Amino acid sequence: MSAKLNAKGQVMSRHVRPFVLYNVRIMFLLVNIAYQILPLWLMYTTQQSWPIFITIGFFFGFVPLFDLAYGDTKLQFGDEGSDSFFRTMLFIQAFCHFAMFVAAVFVAASGAVPLWGSALAVITIGMLNVQCPVVAHEFGHKLGRINRTMSNFVCAIVGMGYFMPQHCRGHHVQVATPEDCASARFGDTSFGFVLKSFPAEVRGGFFHEGERLRKRGLRFWSFENDVLVSYGMSVLIAAGLVAWLGWHALPWIMVHHFAAWFTLMLNDYIQHYGLLREMLPNGRREPASPQHSWNTDTPLCNLLVFNVQRHSHHHAQPMLAYQHLRDIKGTPRLPTGYFGMMVVALIPPLWFHLMDPRVIQAARGRRDLVNVGRYGNFRLRRLLDEYNAGRQPESLGGEAAFA
Repeated sequence: MSAKLNAKGQVMSRHVRPFVLYNVRIMFLLVNIAYQILPLWLMYTTQQSWPIFITIGFFFGFVPLFDLAYGDTKLQFGDEGSDSFFRTMLFIQAFCHFAMFVAAVFVAASGAVPLWGSALAVITIGMLNVQCPVVAHEFGHKLGRINRTMSNFVCAIVGMGYFMPQHCRGHHVQVATPEDCASARFGDTSFGFVLKSFPAEVRGGFFHEGERLRKRGLRFWSFENDVLVSYGMSVLIAAGLVAWLGWHALPWIMVHHFAAWFTLMLNDYIQHYGLLREMLPNGRREPASPQHSWNTDTPLCNLLVFNVQRHSHHHAQPMLAYQHLRDIKGTPRLPTGYFGMMVVALIPPLWFHLMDPRVIQAARGRRDLVNVGRYGNFRLRRLLDEYNAGRQPESLGGEAAFA
């Protein structure tokens, strides 16, 4: 591992030798699979529920705690010569997510474990399959029929056929504005945001795909409609599982999809909370910049979620493969990685305590740079008064909101 210095003598991103890098990527793929499939196998063979807590403990306990203790890493994961390797890993990861989904539904539908254990297993695997939109995201931001088909298939695993059109032509255009249903407002709770955002995102997916087809002179009801194709794949997958396992598999499929949907909305909540693009004199918003996404560079979570935590760089260059994403200096910072922040987001008082002062810091004390919801105005005024009076807002010290 080597480090480079910039003109000021500061350490820049460290480069990892390809052999080491490839082994780390393969190891984390195996770890990702092992901590899901082995507990499911143990549940089925022992007819007990406790093994699923191994999965929960690893992903929502060990990973967040390690990342919190370790902090940000500046590792540079890929170079031009590594593209084919990382692309192959994406294909493998996609089919692994499909296998985990099938395995969870099989265990639950088999009746081998108590009802509460089956529910917890399917919900847990559904939450972890929130990585499916991230994988689909990698395929869907690229050109070509194979990329498009894979994107539709991976979205179908979690019943999110709407995702790519809404993400690419809705969220990427409107990010950090009140018009964007995927950008959470200051004062919104995660639960309120999920309830409000999900229907709007689904509508957005159908709308944007319809607009794309209309501009190309194609019919909405056709095999060119990626939303319909992906949902068609979801129906075929569900029909196959029902034919194999019986009708009692269908509720577990829906539970899995609901858990994945909820977790994706939870990640949306985290990524742009409270950030707002400035309104220019001409009545239009400033272009999206690295200042309009929350970032973190914790190592384990980055390896598991394909560098999506380097979110500002993704929005700046959405066509860039995940291994080439870099951490951008001076961007708004999350306290820790996504797995840890998901847990925090489920506890609204803790979320507000940690994140609201960071929003004020990112907005430099300007009310017009905070995307505030109807329930956040009182707290916003208080924190702005503290900031503009020269006092550091609670729970935040120095430049902790930035890196």
